[in-house]
Amino acid sequence: MPSAIMDPTGRKDGERKSDFALAPRRADLSGARVGLLENGKQNAALFLKEVATALRQRYGAGHVELRRKDNFSAPAPPELVEQMRAECDVVVIGVGD
Repeated sequence: MPSAIMDPTGRKDGERKSDFALAPRRADLSGARVGLLENGKQNAALFLKEVATALRQRYGAGHVELRRKDNFSAPAPPELVEQMRAECDVVVIGVGD
């Protein structure tokens, strides 16, 4: 039986929702301060540590900071979001199970 990949947004292929704009993107990660935010679930930190290594080795990222939110089912606290915004050029959020 073939597998299907489902879009959780409910949009059809190629449809874009115009209510939201993409965040500006850096041309590359050379020297970038990268924040990694894990949701506290099993293996999220392990996965993001591997991401950190890849970002440094393959893309020349600078300092990489791994942070954790306390409750996986709740949004990150506004203070943590603001701190990461101020301290990081790029933020990656990762989940695990």
